[in-house]
Amino acid sequence: MYCTNCGQYLPDDSRFCYDCGALQQPAATPRQVAPIQNQAHSGITCPRCHSTNVNVQVINQVQLQNVHHGCAWWLFVGWWWIPVKWIFFTVPALIIKLFKPKKQRIVNHMHSTAVCQNCGHNWRV
Repeated sequence: MYCTNCGQYLPDDSRFCYDCGALQQPAATPRQVAPIQNQAHSGITCPRCHSTNVNVQVINQVQLQNVHHGCAWWLFVGWWWIPVKWIFFTVPALIIKLFKPKKQRIVNHMHSTAVCQNCGHNWRV
């Protein structure tokens, strides 16, 4: 027999659908019901091939961004520290500037992407 909700093939003695969990009405005589074509559980269809065999994936993109000094640092420290550093510590400042690693922070960008399992088409959700 077939599920009356999603059309999945089931053994004749099934009380619940293994795919969608719908309760199956017991029939007095075993009968075959034609499969029902409906949307997938996620309700997403492929725009290219109109298949409902679609998976949704979450993609996390990581980016590094340079960290800069804020306004308060420039008001209280930067306006006098930068000229003093270059006047009195020119050579050490050049060496530090060349070999000191940049301060960076990590920025995550997350978005969902749907992928059709039939044709391989993917798109943002």
